[in-house]
Amino acid sequence: METTLDTSAEPAEARRASQETDGRRDAARPSAPAGGASPISSEFFLHSLLLLMGRVGNRILGFYNNLFMLQRGDMRLIYENLGCGLRKKGLHDKALAAYQELVKLSPHDADVHFQMGRIYEAKGEQELAVHAFSTATRVEPNHAEAFYRLGLIFGKTKDLPGAIEAVEKAVELDPDNHRWLYRLGVFHDKNGSPEKALEKLQKAVEMRQDEPRYHQYLGFVYEGLGRRDEAVHHFKMVVELEAAEEEEI
Repeated sequence: METTLDTSAEPAEARRASQETDGRRDAARPSAPAGGASPISSEFFLHSLLLLMGRVGNRILGFYNNLFMLQRGDMRLIYENLGCGLRKKGLHDKALAAYQELVKLSPHDADVHFQMGRIYEAKGEQELAVHAFSTATRVEPNHAEAFYRLGLIFGKTKDLPGAIEAVEKAVELDPDNHRWLYRLGVFHDKNGSPEKALEKLQKAVEMRQDEPRYHQYLGFVYEGLGRRDEAVHHFKMVVELEAAEEEEI
């Protein structure tokens, strides 16, 4: 005998709960457009999801871009610190690569060209060092140390007139630098101008009377000029200063 389900026997309370659930489900669905268009399709949900994900994704990408995007000044500082640290460690090629990037950011920064010159000088690439130091002096005509380094290179390459000209410019910019005065005196002496050498060396000794090397070279110049007593005085100063250094040790 066939049995049929009698829905009329379903408890009234259960029917009311089912109707309320269906009503909430219908309310949650977007209403159909006028004209009897079909209810919302799955494509709408897909495009809504993609749009939402796109907005979130754009915010995330924006955050990371801001996090890793360095300002020009930040990049300059990074390359400068990197180049300086590598140069001090003797890693000249890597330091040079850092400064080459730095010079792209700051082509008119005299110190950048100066540091490149120091690296080339350490590598024994004298022509490139001269070019870098010369560029530094063109960019900054008052860059005293660049002139001095140029003078040292000219002195090594036996270009004594060039060495004297460069170091004289450095001393003009920094007249109280006793090391540069001493070096200028040495260059004048080697270039056959002992009187000019004497003038510079005397000034260096006045500034640093406790430097044995200055007294010794000054003694040689006095001796070459036939001024023996003055030469002996400075040679004695060398002995006394060196003896004092040994006592301190």
